[in-house]
Amino acid sequence: MQFIISGRHVELAEGLREHLEERFDRLGRFDENVSRIEVTLSEEKKRCLIEAKVTTRRGPGIHAGVQEADFRTAIDRLYEKLSRQLKTRREKLRDRKVPPQFPPVATETEEL
Repeated sequence: MQFIISGRHVELAEGLREHLEERFDRLGRFDENVSRIEVTLSEEKKRCLIEAKVTTRRGPGIHAGVQEADFRTAIDRLYEKLSRQLKTRREKLRDRKVPPQFPPVATETEEL
């Protein structure tokens, strides 16, 4: 999985970068087709904005954004949003692959 982390008007501390990678590395367990995660951090008027774009090998990408007072809580809320979206997507794909239900076939003993 490829991480791209960028900041607008923000200096990324190493601890913040590690926390971000640690949280978003877990997204692979919801969908094994996650190939790339792009995260953009920005700060405007004492508000921390984080936007993420998750690209998968199949299907459309997922976008989410969060605005909080500090970056750590924003990262956690963004992780929850993205994981919820990936779970919903996985369930939709699983429901679509349900085989059709056919009536049971009568055996020879039942026909007699």
